Amino acid sequence: MTARARPRPAIREPAFLRYLIGQSISLAGNQVWYVALSWSAVRLASPGLAGVLLMLSSMPRLLLMLFGGVVADRFDIRRLMIGSDILRTLVTAAAALIALARPGIALLAVLALVFGVVDAVFQPSAGAMEPRLLSPGQYADGAVLSTLTARLALAAGAPLGGVVLAAGGLGPALLVDAATFAVSVATLLTVAPRPVAGERAGSGNTADPRSRTRFVWADLKAGLTFLIHHPVLGPMTLAFLLLNLGFIGPMNIGIAELASHRGWGSSGIGLMLAGFGVGAAVGGLLMVKWRIRRNAGAWIAALCVIEGVCLFAVAVAPGVALAATATSVIGLTLGPVNVLSTVLEQREAPDGLRGRVASIQLLISLGLIPMTYGATGLIIAAIGTTGAFALGGLLEVSVVATLAAPAYRRARVQD
Repeated sequence: MTARARPRPAIREPAFLRYLIGQSISLAGNQVWYVALSWSAVRLASPGLAGVLLMLSSMPRLLLMLFGGVVADRFDIRRLMIGSDILRTLVTAAAALIALARPGIALLAVLALVFGVVDAVFQPSAGAMEPRLLSPGQYADGAVLSTLTARLALAAGAPLGGVVLAAGGLGPALLVDAATFAVSVATLLTVAPRPVAGERAGSGNTADPRSRTRFVWADLKAGLTFLIHHPVLGPMTLAFLLLNLGFIGPMNIGIAELASHRGWGSSGIGLMLAGFGVGAAVGGLLMVKWRIRRNAGAWIAALCVIEGVCLFAVAVAPGVALAATATSVIGLTLGPVNVLSTVLEQREAPDGLRGRVASIQLLISLGLIPMTYGATGLIIAAIGTTGAFALGGLLEVSVVATLAAPAYRRARVQD
């Protein structure tokens, strides 16, 4: 009896590699845009308005994300992504020309709205694209590569934005952003995702507008029902929710308050965030060699417990060096958790539902950010910084409750 041949690494799939390069460059361009938006808003108006514009960019994405998942499952995801990036290329290039002549807040507000609406369709489509460029045996490699390249793009994009803004201002920064969208279009034109087997979920006669509306709501309900009742993805989504509820606020608002209270200053914030970033990168690299094949739910729960304990350790650390060490361990555990959850989502979601599953997961992560920021501020005011970190850590430790689902606890990552 011959052993089953191991699939070749995802990095050796030319279409996937081209796609990954294009999306990484586009993600770096997004960071250039966010730096340009916040810097220009502060320069043209006030820090408060910069926050409003960032909110203006996120609200359409959050409000429309679930419907974007329905669209991604109904139509050709490659065409949706190409159309989205062509629109963003043209709009951003036109905005750059306007900014060279007369930069203004109205221009930034329009761009923020356009990007928010387009992202609501683009991101669920992107979530459905990657697994359709790989075989199931390559999902783990692909998730590791995606995690690492995304972190590199985020790390490179913000400094690039700062350099371009310092050298030329808003107009050139927008031109750089437009160029990254054009690169994404060029790479997407060269890939062909695996077709969805059979009829698309939710397809049907949509000639009547009322019928179209009913089908949209039916598709959305079908996606939510699938996710809630799925023996693996349902508990994983709950774990993801608890993790984000516990993690986002303390690691953003919390460490700023902690650094201020302890007298560590902005350098202390930078050191803790740098530790987290290095830990996350190492955690992602670790997954290249650390081949977890089964019991994914148990591994996720164990890593979340370690993360929860370290989150509390950040708050009680006597010095910034120990606090940064704790954030490094948090990053180290979060890297594998992200890879494992991505692979489970790709393995368990059928092609016809990938857009809706991706949109729900994105909504949980992106939608919680403004909510947890506000809630963390109120919690710190009520029970103090240490109490807020302790509560966050407790939420992460409570992920162990998802182990009551045996299919999730024993879920396979690789065959």
